[in-house]
Amino acid sequence: MKQLTTLCLLFMIAFLPASAQVGIGTTTPQSALHIAGSESTIRIDGLNSENNNKNYGGTSMYNVMVDGNGDLMLGALSGEISSGPAVVSPVTVQTTANSGMNASELYSQEFELNQRAMVVITYYVSMEFKNFDGSANIDDGRAKIAHNYFYIGDGTTADTSKTYGMTSAVYSNVNCDTATGYVYNSRSTTIVLEPGTYSLHLQGAVYGGDLTPDAAFSVDFGNIDRLDINAIYL
Repeated sequence: MKQLTTLCLLFMIAFLPASAQVGIGTTTPQSALHIAGSESTIRIDGLNSENNNKNYGGTSMYNVMVDGNGDLMLGALSGEISSGPAVVSPVTVQTTANSGMNASELYSQEFELNQRAMVVITYYVSMEFKNFDGSANIDDGRAKIAHNYFYIGDGTTADTSKTYGMTSAVYSNVNCDTATGYVYNSRSTTIVLEPGTYSLHLQGAVYGGDLTPDAAFSVDFGNIDRLDINAIYL
């Protein structure tokens, strides 16, 4: 009897590790929980929009985090705030008459944050370089510089003390007044912002050296543009 009891105990001990692994869609689980299948998914009701105030529902995808105890939670949230064409109609910006720096706002977009977030702002701006009054293509061979950047505002007014996402393009063309086509500026910038209402103010600036009226020119910004604003909540 003692020998039989010992054999039973050894059998149970040998069986425990195998029975501690649970397989769904497989009879040979490789982990404590193994869900097999190329299209397998997991649903946790405690993380859905009805039960969790960090899940805003809809078609957005949210980041599931794990804490020090191994508990899963919606510790971070990401979502698209705004996406699409940035400029409804082109905006023409001229240098000064002596080819000095000049700038203008191209577009503004209001957005709101429900909590502290890293905001990823990406823009793509088309530019078409012309002579000062826009009546002809450039063919003087001089270097023309066009900048794009943006300010962050309070929903209506830009804070011009801080400039974000500066990028530039240099254009020149000599002895060919038939050159056509767009030049592009693009940039992606990440900014940490607190909860609140904000606005993005996209700017276009042009510069020809500030030396002579012969170097003055203009740029049509925004024939083909795109602005994307995404939040990664912290």
